[in-house]
Amino acid sequence: MVRSAAWSRVSVVDDRETRVARNEATFRATNREIERVAESVGEQADDTIDVICECGQPTCEELLPLTISEYDAIHRQRDRFVVVPGHVDTHIERVVTSGDRFVVVDKFGTAQAVAEAEERRAGTN
Repeated sequence: MVRSAAWSRVSVVDDRETRVARNEATFRATNREIERVAESVGEQADDTIDVICECGQPTCEELLPLTISEYDAIHRQRDRFVVVPGHVDTHIERVVTSGDRFVVVDKFGTAQAVAEAEERRAGTN
């Protein structure tokens, strides 16, 4: 079977989107653990935690100070992530809300499917 050049480009894009979405899901899982630990030591909903930027950039090490209630509100939907301003990837996500401290993004396409599957697998939300 011979595949066209267009098919190859689609496959590469899907692979990239899947990889980025898995990176983002890993960062979110880490942030959920940060939240759990904070709550286990008595932190309350209005207390601030530093979470990792949930962008898909593998070298990103940015931290975002959010209250626990802000973090929970952002993740009420499985396909929403919190990123540093300037870290939005318009190929796989659209901006839901934007401010000085953080941007909330909503995944679509392959990235959305991967994000939702990772959340179900992790047993969250």
